[in-house]
Amino acid sequence: MPGLNKDFYIIGHRGAAGEKLENSLEGFEHALTLGIDAVELDIREHSSELWVFHDSDLERLTGTPGLFEDQTDLAAIYLSNGEAIPTLKQVLDLYWGKMPLNIEIKSITNLELLLQLLDQYPELETPRGLPWILISSFDHDIIQNLDQLNTPWPLAPITDLYHHQAAADFEPTTPYSWHFDDQCLDFKAVQELYSKGIPSLVFTVNDSARAIQLKQHGIAGIFTDFPSKMAQID
Repeated sequence: MPGLNKDFYIIGHRGAAGEKLENSLEGFEHALTLGIDAVELDIREHSSELWVFHDSDLERLTGTPGLFEDQTDLAAIYLSNGEAIPTLKQVLDLYWGKMPLNIEIKSITNLELLLQLLDQYPELETPRGLPWILISSFDHDIIQNLDQLNTPWPLAPITDLYHHQAAADFEPTTPYSWHFDDQCLDFKAVQELYSKGIPSLVFTVNDSARAIQLKQHGIAGIFTDFPSKMAQID
């Protein structure tokens, strides 16, 4: 496995979405205290800035109606916990060199914006576990475009269902990992990817018994809303 030296990784989903408001600085600060392996977050582009926000619609997380992309001043919109919507730069400033980040791209038109931002940070020693930055997306064209841009950061496709041609579509580049929805997980696909040297990570797993089952079936790690609880899995 590429760079993996641990049996099972616990990754906080959207920070620690079941414990603190998802994709909030409060949640990311909390996750840093839990002794987990990494956190995942979602990014969207707006006005040449990268924002940490999952939904295309604002209302669920802010109480403000309307689409994310239609806003003129995102800095004036506050999350339900009273915080401003964080920028990716704010989270990178908080996490750099402390804990690995999985950056999931939700909506971005200028990929150079992400690469230029990451390039502003000092080089880090090779981590003992997950990479410091792992970039993932459901949009596999984004993953392939990043590869064509010679990004130095590991890349990971996300999928609901998996077909045998999927991994071949990325050749000659091998993704660092493959991320599966637990509701659609196919263990045969996990084994096929394993044979290609690609570990599988699964989302969103909040039940300890299920997490243990996944570990026993060769899953490399999980994304969870409750990292405090899942960190206790042995």
